[in-house]
Amino acid sequence: MTEEQAMQYTEFAVKKTLEELEKQYAVHFRLKDKTSSVFESKIGGITYFPSGAEIPLDSDGNQLRFLMQINCSDIKGIEIFPKNGIIQFWISADDCWGMCSDNGYKVIYYDSISENVVVPPITEFDDAEKECFPLKDEFGVEFIPTTEDTPKDSIRYQKTFCKYFNEISGENIESPYDLKFKLNLPFNILSKAIYEGDSSYGHKIGGSSDFCQFDPRESEEEQEKYNFQLLQMESDFGRIDGKNYENIMWGDSGICHFFINAEKLKNCDFSDILYYCDCC
Repeated sequence: MTEEQAMQYTEFAVKKTLEELEKQYAVHFRLKDKTSSVFESKIGGITYFPSGAEIPLDSDGNQLRFLMQINCSDIKGIEIFPKNGIIQFWISADDCWGMCSDNGYKVIYYDSISENVVVPPITEFDDAEKECFPLKDEFGVEFIPTTEDTPKDSIRYQKTFCKYFNEISGENIESPYDLKFKLNLPFNILSKAIYEGDSSYGHKIGGSSDFCQFDPRESEEEQEKYNFQLLQMESDFGRIDGKNYENIMWGDSGICHFFINAEKLKNCDFSDILYYCDCC
């Protein structure tokens, strides 16, 4: 098999696989270089505090730090998502981003939005917190409803890809990685099969998940228990509005996730959240 033939077979198998497998719905978002009001969806800055609200604390009594809030009316097309109110995400500004401490993160849901707002006393970031906290500024967000292909790291995608590749090529690979490590084809063939155009990347609500290391939901029970991605926030650096920036950095270009059970989300129950971050 020549490299040209292998690329043709791979492109065919990718196309047939993505056509066959079910697509999924997600709402992606991108950063906007502007601040937002306390009633709008936003990343960083001063958040919405209705009268009587308090900043959540960790087990040592330290304030958690505001990460992001979503005005639920901005999210279109996800039927189980709340239609009204605001969802907020809070984490500790330590070197584990709250994963390694008790009560190191919190998701808060306000089912309605009041015009009567307050700003509780917020403690200043110390030098260590400034170094560890992933946000480097405050941003507005723009939501983009998206239909995603099945993620290329899923078992269903990889099995179906092999079926079509073997069908057209006459080979008998059992994994896309066999393209490189069994058939000794160039890396660009493997990249076309499992990396290029993968739907898991990006800031998003819902959809498939991108991990630097591994999915923390290791068992089928955990996959079912936390079967909806409430938030995926990637490291974000490059250019925005013609300016160089490094606005979000989870360690060494890492990723943050909040997972919830879809039925609990439908019932606006945010009491059981799986929070996970990893980096390269």
